[in-house]
Amino acid sequence: MEFVALCSSGLEGAVCIELRKHGFKIKMVTAGHVHFLGKIEDIPLLNFSLNSADRILIHMTSFEAQDFDDLYNGVHSAQWQEIIHKKANLVVEKVKVRNSRLSATGAVASVVKKAIYNKIKSDGKSDGTEYPLYVYLKNNVVSIMIDTTGKDALNKRAYRIKTSVAPLRETIAAALILLSQWDGKTILVDPFCGSGTIPIEAARIDLKILNNKRQFAFQRWPIFDRYPIKTQGNVDMKDQIIAMGFDKDRRILKIANENAQRAGVEKNVIFRHVFFEDLKSFKDQFHVISNPPFGIRLKEGDSKFYRHLSKIINLFPNSKICLITPKEDLEKLFAVKAKKKFRFQNSGIWTWCYIFE
Repeated sequence: MEFVALCSSGLEGAVCIELRKHGFKIKMVTAGHVHFLGKIEDIPLLNFSLNSADRILIHMTSFEAQDFDDLYNGVHSAQWQEIIHKKANLVVEKVKVRNSRLSATGAVASVVKKAIYNKIKSDGKSDGTEYPLYVYLKNNVVSIMIDTTGKDALNKRAYRIKTSVAPLRETIAAALILLSQWDGKTILVDPFCGSGTIPIEAARIDLKILNNKRQFAFQRWPIFDRYPIKTQGNVDMKDQIIAMGFDKDRRILKIANENAQRAGVEKNVIFRHVFFEDLKSFKDQFHVISNPPFGIRLKEGDSKFYRHLSKIINLFPNSKICLITPKEDLEKLFAVKAKKKFRFQNSGIWTWCYIFE
């Protein structure tokens, strides 16, 4: 069957890297969507193991619809009964319409649910088992998907109870680690670590820690009585330091250490109370990834901050440095050409990722 992994626009490449490592075949990539082929028994692996995707959807059907009759017939023709049981509770989580004749989202959701309920021969009595649905209409083509992940997206790892102001989403942090081609052997450093998301995600990736401390939508579906859900333990437990984080805020470093403990990586990450201005040059090779404070988090003047930040090139002269910022002219401010740069969506803001070597 066809699956769709949702992610932040611009970071699809990270999802493709992970999927290929697990042996999946990529079918198509669009903004924020990675279509790939797999089997229904792959659903647990996908939700437990992928670090950079936000959701895993089952692509059930696509068809053209000029009116509500077309919509009903197209939905009804799909094989919903193969996955959804008769006492299901269908929940349309999202209806997104673009340039289509059918534009009333409420009516579209109602017709979609009616067609599916009729197809599975529902008697109207639900046992409460939810099947979240995503409906997309673009240029009169309807695509309908079942969300296997559930209410909380995959970035909810269950370790980050407290955070700093405007923290980086866990899946975005993981995507940047993958796209910056960290080898897992060089120690990863975040000079503005905040609540520790980037170092913690690096340790989780290196240790192959599963995202299995929560419940997903698919785990309540009766179909998985036929496909036992297998969760394997951590593959590579290590005691050595994998990542380090520095920050000037003692309070937020306390939270970072608590997050690391909940994530099970407290032996693998170190957090230190250090002002960026007081850091001395590191001659050893590191892999630097950081989300410097900008925008609403930036209290000092913009130009003053970026003058301080440009010091990072000299602080890590033998390292790869990956920085994210909405600044389009960071190379000009640093007077250094990035080896690679790309844009992605970060909480609705188009953000640049610069990689210096």
